[in-house]
Amino acid sequence: MRNSFTPYSNKILPKGFSFPKEYIELSKNLSYVNSIQYFNWWFEDYREDIEQHISILQKLTGKENLISFARDLDWAACFDLTDHSGDPKVYVYDLGNRENHYVVNNFDEWLQGEINKAKE
Repeated sequence: MRNSFTPYSNKILPKGFSFPKEYIELSKNLSYVNSIQYFNWWFEDYREDIEQHISILQKLTGKENLISFARDLDWAACFDLTDHSGDPKVYVYDLGNRENHYVVNNFDEWLQGEINKAKE
């Protein structure tokens, strides 16, 4: 089991976008989520070609400017790279059926919701 993951660096990300502070903190230490038996999401390391990654997600979701940060089988949790708030919404898509998706207010709410589901 991995203890950390590597997010995209600010050099690669579009100007104005920043990951939530809590996401960056989690990237350094996954021990808490790793300790939750049924927490199935795995956090993605950055990819060299961010443009290709964005393009693939657009084809699968129909939404522009998404970057995924976590996966659970066909499900992908994504940030919108045009959100400059520092606390972006999380877009969660079933990549096999783009009509099956939902939006969460921010990373903290998404993570807590997934932790709660895993503990049920």
